Amino acid sequence: MEVLFCFDINYEQHFGSAMTSLILNNKNKIKRIHIIIDRASLKLRHKLDIISNKYQLEFCIYEIDVEQFYNLKLSAHASAANYFRLLAADVLPQSLDKILYLDSDLIVNGSLDELFDLDISNYPLAASGSKVITTKKRLQMQGDYYFNSGVMLINLDYWRQNNLGFKALDFIRNNPNMILLWDQDALNKVIDGNFLPLNSKWNSLLDLDKNQSQVKEESVIIHFVGSLKPWHIWCMNPHKKIYWDYLKQSCWSNSMPTLPKNFKQALSAIRYIITYLFSS
Repeated sequence: MEVLFCFDINYEQHFGSAMTSLILNNKNKIKRIHIIIDRASLKLRHKLDIISNKYQLEFCIYEIDVEQFYNLKLSAHASAANYFRLLAADVLPQSLDKILYLDSDLIVNGSLDELFDLDISNYPLAASGSKVITTKKRLQMQGDYYFNSGVMLINLDYWRQNNLGFKALDFIRNNPNMILLWDQDALNKVIDGNFLPLNSKWNSLLDLDKNQSQVKEESVIIHFVGSLKPWHIWCMNPHKKIYWDYLKQSCWSNSMPTLPKNFKQALSAIRYIITYLFSS
């Protein structure tokens, strides 16, 4: 199994939790873990060496120049790292024809063999999606279905042959006012419904702020979406426990919960706590 993560220094700890959950639930199944990152610190490389020796797997690191993304739409919730995955087909070895991409704000809670073995030879990717109306109009799509890009089984050959990554980047660059969800919007626009739909068990969305959950007993991947994350110190949702359980088994086990970064986030934290306590 070949797996890809894309992140920057701000998400290194969360990558650690996601990766640990992946490895522990897929022992002896992972050939290589590929990482697209802006800069891999010596501390990160040391931790990866420890993990590599412990679990007998290989890490491949690809450092890229983030300046190429500075003219694209960014926000407080989205850094240039959101666009790293769009370069996967060109950055990864040409000999690699398929890869499983995973966001860093998720937990793998079971085997991914069935997912990785899917035949996607006639599709650019497989992902979990749903029928949309307003998003279809906003992006001027022809197809009716829109997918979440946090878990994607990617057909790299298809991406290379059709130049999908660069087409997505061009769409973002030329249509910033149409973009709300960054690379996810762009990929959906370019692919326009031509993806293999996955059962939601492979990408069960969990919004800790709104307390909305797709998580069921059969869920294999639990994906923390929305602005409230399990590592935020003000998060009181009990579903955050699974993130910390895996983090404590990782090389990032000494990490502490994240404090509000600014006044605006502090106000949001206070509002959340008050709402949570009164609704409990």
